[in-house]
Amino acid sequence: MKLYYSPGACSLASHIAFVESGEDYQKEKVDLSEHKTESGKDFYEISPRGYVPAIETEDGLLTENPAVLTLLADRFGTAPEGRDRYKMLEWIGFIGTEIHGAYGPLFGGAEGSEKEAAKQTVEEKFKLAEKLMDGGDWLVGDKPTPADNYLFVTTLWAEKFGVNLPRTLQDYRARHKERPAVQQAMKEEGLG
Repeated sequence: MKLYYSPGACSLASHIAFVESGEDYQKEKVDLSEHKTESGKDFYEISPRGYVPAIETEDGLLTENPAVLTLLADRFGTAPEGRDRYKMLEWIGFIGTEIHGAYGPLFGGAEGSEKEAAKQTVEEKFKLAEKLMDGGDWLVGDKPTPADNYLFVTTLWAEKFGVNLPRTLQDYRARHKERPAVQQAMKEEGLG
């Protein structure tokens, strides 16, 4: 399989899953502002959506975090079973639509009152995430899943945009930064 990623983008969640799996994979960096791959290809020719994550599999290209993260969890044996599987999918949906989506104006260069309103919205989403975690160290069960990778990435964006995180999510982010797969993926993306 091959991962197309952009440093620090939501594709970092998939990158962590690949590293954690210990499986062989290829990766190629994408400059999203130019829509060019590291090897100079037009990324729109690879993925008409033009954004990451995108993975090439033996069955063709797959995009969108819910699909990519679920495939990786299934392929690498990190998907929980039974009800917890659906809780993982619920979290991936919530993170993508509510938290990631709320960052849209900030990634779009919002200024002034629009920027402050967007930051407040993201902070409210993180407060809800904290409540939904109900004191757990991880989102589902007793170990991280790809959903945790995704939430972790959004907490990194909080640092970038000056979004205040609840204390428990600051601790959550710190726990992730201790994980060897997270450290390796971030290093490979030039993030630390």
